[in-house]
Amino acid sequence: MIKCVCLVEEKDDKILLVQVRNREKYYFPGGKIDDGESYVEALQRELKEELCLDLAEEELEFIGTVVGEAYPQPDTRTELNGFRTTRSIDWSKVTTDNEITDIQWFDIKDTEYIAPAVITWINQFSKKD
Repeated sequence: MIKCVCLVEEKDDKILLVQVRNREKYYFPGGKIDDGESYVEALQRELKEELCLDLAEEELEFIGTVVGEAYPQPDTRTELNGFRTTRSIDWSKVTTDNEITDIQWFDIKDTEYIAPAVITWINQFSKKD
């Protein structure tokens, strides 16, 4: 099982996702937890690396956890530990770095390019009509 932390941004039935290394599917900003890191420390590190975004611990709020199919690893599960931020962010001004090749908003009902574990998250946590 791959344990990950992620930032969940959702508004108006849309969810913010990133593309890593031009892969077909998109998933939440975040990543794997390194040995000795807390969930918050891992998320802060990943957001700084991927999105040049520096969030304080008090600006992060735990939402919940889901386990779903990992992407792109076959026959592997991933645990997504989701957080939201209490800070208002202008996402149009956030720049990507490292392995992130795209960042965009997706309609939560249009799952063609959304990674399987994120779909599991949407089904469990998102409010759909």
